Amino acid sequence: MKCAVSSRVLVLLYLVSLPGCARLTDWGRRNFYQGEQVDNNAQAARCYIRSAPIYDQFTTRAIFDALWLSDDVRIAYAQLHAKRLGKPEEHKKAFLWRQLEENNHYIAFYVLSLYEVPLGDEDSEWAVFLTVGDRCYFPIEIKTVALAPEYQVFLKKYLTPFKVPYLIKFSAFDVEEKPILTDDVREIALNFRSADKQVALHWSIDDDATAIIPSCVPAYEPKTMRRPKRCGSWNDETHNSCDRC
Repeated sequence: MKCAVSSRVLVLLYLVSLPGCARLTDWGRRNFYQGEQVDNNAQAARCYIRSAPIYDQFTTRAIFDALWLSDDVRIAYAQLHAKRLGKPEEHKKAFLWRQLEENNHYIAFYVLSLYEVPLGDEDSEWAVFLTVGDRCYFPIEIKTVALAPEYQVFLKKYLTPFKVPYLIKFSAFDVEEKPILTDDVREIALNFRSADKQVALHWSIDDDATAIIPSCVPAYEPKTMRRPKRCGSWNDETHNSCDRC
């Protein structure tokens, strides 16, 4: 017992004597194998993350982190999924086709919300809806989910033990069975509204159907029928997108 305690004390003294955090980090890496990093192309998916905290004075009322499951995101997911499982190219293509087919029917988001701020219940304080132009669309499904390991990597900076992941789905078509995301759509917004507060998370789209990543915040952002090709503009303005809702 005394030997074990003495060894721990010696290690602690050694660590304390190291000049600077860099050397401490280097020492840890040399003595504790970190594994090899996988090229996961996570940044392609993180272009489509938007996040907003809402405060009441200094009290946090809510935090919403949303990942739009655009084609780019589903492609990144399918590629990483196949790589993680060591699947052949044929499997990856079939899995990717199924992922993209989802986007032909739904506009979907993964949303992280605090445990004390539930979504989708009849008595939930915060309602969720989508705005495209001056039209409002309401979810056809809101449910809690267990995130796949690949999405945990994409949302790594936002995941905490205090947040619950939700899958929020909207139909890709309006009541007249016309596509919601047409070629002239330049922005969509996922809105969260309570009786006294509201916030809108925006995804801007340029002429080439390109969604844009913000440059001044940690990876914070569009959908199918026409498919975003790469990352591109960002509008961080928070406003009420539809007074009629």
